[in-house]
Amino acid sequence: MADEVTSYGLVPEANTHVELPVALESIQAGFPAPNGGYIDGNLDVNEFLVNSPSSTYIYRVSGESMIEAGIMPGDFVLVDSSVKPENGDVVVACVDGEYTIKELSLKPKPKLVPRNREYPEVEITENSVVVIVGPVISVVRKYH
Repeated sequence: MADEVTSYGLVPEANTHVELPVALESIQAGFPAPNGGYIDGNLDVNEFLVNSPSSTYIYRVSGESMIEAGIMPGDFVLVDSSVKPENGDVVVACVDGEYTIKELSLKPKPKLVPRNREYPEVEITENSVVVIVGPVISVVRKYH
């Protein structure tokens, strides 16, 4: 479990401004539907990914416990510690001093659930020391 997430200690700077051209037309994942190359404006990547810069942290994922949720080894997850985690959220948690990324299940008993059938659930007992850093608000994957 200890090798699940690595903190990069990075907090996006509030002054950093990254805008990229955006076409508002949806891209079909099935049959092609060309948009004609029209650019409809810009998308500020920070505004899109980060709501609260002072409480958002970036972690790098290792391990395969969340692959069925689409979170792969090498992905970066953004975690907002100002957002209250709810049942069913994917969260970064520190369990007995080890960091992990799992789905939070509060009912019938609290536990952290992997999204890979090969990994065991992490039961949260009265003897567990668990700190939920926060829910994952975004996943970033670089292909090239």
